Amino acid sequence: MRVLSKGFNLYGQLDLLVPLIENFTHIFLTREVKDIFVSHSFSVLQLEEHFTIFYRNEFKNIDNCGHIVKISANDDNVVMVNHLGKLLKSRLAENFDIIHEIPNILHGDIPDEKIIDITCGSKLCVAYTNKGRLFNVPNKLSFENLDIVDVKCGKEHCIMLDKLGNVYSFGRGSRGQLGHGSLDDMTEPKPVEALGGIKIVKIAVGGWHSCAVSKDGDLYTWGWNSNDNSHLYGSGWNRYKQLLNEDKENFYEFVFLHDYSAEKIVHLKCGSWNSILICA
Repeated sequence: MRVLSKGFNLYGQLDLLVPLIENFTHIFLTREVKDIFVSHSFSVLQLEEHFTIFYRNEFKNIDNCGHIVKISANDDNVVMVNHLGKLLKSRLAENFDIIHEIPNILHGDIPDEKIIDITCGSKLCVAYTNKGRLFNVPNKLSFENLDIVDVKCGKEHCIMLDKLGNVYSFGRGSRGQLGHGSLDDMTEPKPVEALGGIKIVKIAVGGWHSCAVSKDGDLYTWGWNSNDNSHLYGSGWNRYKQLLNEDKENFYEFVFLHDYSAEKIVHLKCGSWNSILICA
């Protein structure tokens, strides 16, 4: 896979020597990258056999903690689940030199239970177990569902998808990111009723907005709004030229960015500071 990116790079988190990448440019040319997360000052790469952290132009391998099966990150921490279902954390404040084991949140009250999914934002860290239980770490929520297939966190909210195509959300709702028709916060997941009867197959989140794609290929979005085919479009914040190489801080409508019909785009990722394309 080839990875292209543009936007903020002051800390060299994209393996280039310029503080601002004005046009989509190949990054991590010497690595076979399967997936990538980019924060304000570091990157987390999924390679063929393992995960690694790239910080201050240096690769920080994640060692001596078992086989990592799931990883998530915010601007300050990298949170991981290993093959034994243990939660681990590495901190930017410690230059990612130490791997901490997060105290067990399961307490052994259900036999053979282990964490299989983890996702974190700036205000919450959500863990899901093979028994269908959900934790806003370290607290267990009342919600239980064995059919959850995807869990995603924005900065302050979480949305989930089950195998029947139902979408649930909880967390901070002040920007409409929960999709419940109000700005109220939710401490427990609640179905997004506006999508009732629509089979959703894919979910994604930004900092304060949420997205869902239906089986029929329709895109639904909700949340904060300040920000086709092989043609790439984007909208939102552009202070670090993560959308277009123009001196315009915000694009309030979707604008054409580039024609990628000559490329096979596998993944598209939009962070707070960068835009990422992963090509086959």
